[in-house]
Amino acid sequence: MKIGFESKKGDTGILLLHGLTGTPGEVKPLADYLSEKGVSTLGPWLKGHDTNPKDLAKTNWRDWAQSAREAYDHLKQSCSKVFVGGLSMGAVQALHLAANVPVAGVLSMSAPIRIPDFRFNGIAFFRFLQWWTTSLTGGILDPTAPPHVTYPYVMTKSLYDLKTLMGVVREELPGITVPALVIQGRKDSMVPSLNGDLLYQSLGSASKHLLYLDRSDHVVTMDFDKQLVFEKASKFIQSDGLRVD
Repeated sequence: MKIGFESKKGDTGILLLHGLTGTPGEVKPLADYLSEKGVSTLGPWLKGHDTNPKDLAKTNWRDWAQSAREAYDHLKQSCSKVFVGGLSMGAVQALHLAANVPVAGVLSMSAPIRIPDFRFNGIAFFRFLQWWTTSLTGGILDPTAPPHVTYPYVMTKSLYDLKTLMGVVREELPGITVPALVIQGRKDSMVPSLNGDLLYQSLGSASKHLLYLDRSDHVVTMDFDKQLVFEKASKFIQSDGLRVD
């Protein structure tokens, strides 16, 4: 496991996972805020990242899941209470963890659950051709935000693995019963905003919360509504997932 950031504070911790082609820096602003509130944080590099897109294409969703699980095990050694969270593909990985290991709660930000795009849904036909598509950079409307650092492009094979992971997690959602906070930007240019409602309705959690952000694109941890994201996430963790107000 390669660590992007780690802050050891209290007995409660949160694992924060980055998105496809992204970096731990995507979720570090949230981690910094939570760390100031006394929450231990850990942000690993998922396998195939921090190198190049062709290395990423040599991995699959199970490799990314293994990275997430190793990071969870690492954090669990120092924290008796562990929340899991993530952005985009990292949120889907967090949900996968919540379905398979004991966690205190799950924080999902901009999670792709279903993408109604014929190009994405037909990606299975192109995954062996090693084609590449445009990068997943951008996703931030705030002009004062730092750049969103990602790979310059993504291979179709990696998009196919994301699609496969999404299918696995859709089947797991009703079995997730821990507290959940679902955050979705209404102006998301990568994941249709209806995914927020779809995820919220599909979760089996008795305590679940849905927060829509009116001014934010995909990278909600770095966009106009980031402070609201930070505050709601902190309240969610401090209340053991029972409230966000």
